[in-house]
Amino acid sequence: MPQQEHRPRDETRNLILEALAQADDPLTRTEIARALHRRKSPHLIAMIDELVDDGLIVRDVVTFHNGVQGYVYALAAR
Repeated sequence: MPQQEHRPRDETRNLILEALAQADDPLTRTEIARALHRRKSPHLIAMIDELVDDGLIVRDVVTFHNGVQGYVYALAAR
């Protein structure tokens, strides 16, 4: 994978929101990272968690088809 380019924080936050707005279903952290052409890094996870804390997105715990539990994210209802 090529080296990630640096983006301003606000731009990354907006790209996360756009990715969720365009998705038909809630997205995992990995799917969000792929939509932004980034790796699922602690920094990206922290930004996603901040959007949850700010009330802009919601996090749900789901059980995937392989029995593993994980988080999915969607835009908060307005």
